[in-house]
Amino acid sequence: MTHSILPRLIGALGEPDFASVTAGELSRFLGFDLSAIVVHRRAEPPAVLFDNFDRIGCREGIRNYVGFTHKINPMLARVPTAGACRARDFAGGALTNAKDVNTHIVMEAEEELGFRTVGWPQRMEEVGLYIDAWGGVVELGFYRERARCSISTGKLRALNDLTAPLAAAFDKHAALKAAPIVASVLSPREQEICALLLKGCSSQAIALRLDISRHTVKDHRKAIFRKLNVSSLAELFAQARAA
Repeated sequence: MTHSILPRLIGALGEPDFASVTAGELSRFLGFDLSAIVVHRRAEPPAVLFDNFDRIGCREGIRNYVGFTHKINPMLARVPTAGACRARDFAGGALTNAKDVNTHIVMEAEEELGFRTVGWPQRMEEVGLYIDAWGGVVELGFYRERARCSISTGKLRALNDLTAPLAAAFDKHAALKAAPIVASVLSPREQEICALLLKGCSSQAIALRLDISRHTVKDHRKAIFRKLNVSSLAELFAQARAA
């Protein structure tokens, strides 16, 4: 059945609803009700690409997760081992004593991980898919009220098989979203470097790829930020997503 999902995602590449289409198609395939897509990039705070938690009044849970408790998510901590996994397979893991995290969790034995984020819906079955894309890790989480039978091994395996094509799709989407903001005011070389920045490439990686010095890359980066009126990579990504 996963073969019918990819054409729909490809059709949404570069469109504002790409993340929601991706989450919706995968949720339907898995039989889950709630979903969230969060990007974790190096040296940047997590960014929510999509979630439908408003439908059950759990906006606080999403805010607390991206602000604090993602730091103790044992499923996320397994990265760089990408792929699909079940929350219940990570029960009993050690928690950090950091105050900014522990003030945002509720310890409850009936939860799959033994705790939940404050504001998060209770007693949920959770499946995660973690992919190396968008210059970091894209976390796709799927949730439903816990039932007598959990997700089948076959569906979990099928979700895992989508890791590579989904990584390619997210990277392609990021590149397409960047196009409108770079084409109008940037020089061709600046457009090239901006596209690589939005793919998550470091200044050193860009220098090696384009056979220029790291100092030259930094000069172009300053010019890109000035012309686009942004002061950080986070703002550059936000402008690209909004374009």
